[in-house]
Amino acid sequence: IGLRFVGGDAVANLRGLHLAGSTRHVDTTLFVDHAEPGCVSRELFKSVLDDRARSVFQGKILVRQKAQKTDGKMMAQALMLSDDAEADSKPELEIYADDVQCGHGSTTGRVDDTLLFYLMARGIPKREATRMLVSAFAGEVFDDLDEAVAEEFSAVAEEWLERHLA
Repeated sequence: IGLRFVGGDAVANLRGLHLAGSTRHVDTTLFVDHAEPGCVSRELFKSVLDDRARSVFQGKILVRQKAQKTDGKMMAQALMLSDDAEADSKPELEIYADDVQCGHGSTTGRVDDTLLFYLMARGIPKREATRMLVSAFAGEVFDDLDEAVAEEFSAVAEEWLERHLA
């Protein structure tokens, strides 16, 4: 995925979600080129991995010298449903301007046992509690989308979860 700002004061939001199981391998390569001043970019990419699936995220925000007042944020997150799943992430910043607000990050983890316990203590079965937590994790990608589009993507994600949390 490539994005280049060719006009100033532009805004772009890029989001992605991988749902992978079995031995599936998913790759995301992202390059955001802030070539003009005053632009804002937000990148959020998430993976939910089961079985022996593997995800790779490699992303870079480039801020050119004339792109002052740039605001760029990149985040890659992976949620592991299996001990055999694997996630590799390499977010990068390359900044040549001195008046910017940029950040990047990466997280990889499992379903939070404390949150799972909290839901189960309120009578929610473990499978359903896990589904709720994974749905909440993945659902952030759909925030701010048109409601009909978000519902369609959510339905696909829910169907995948039903198969993988059986």
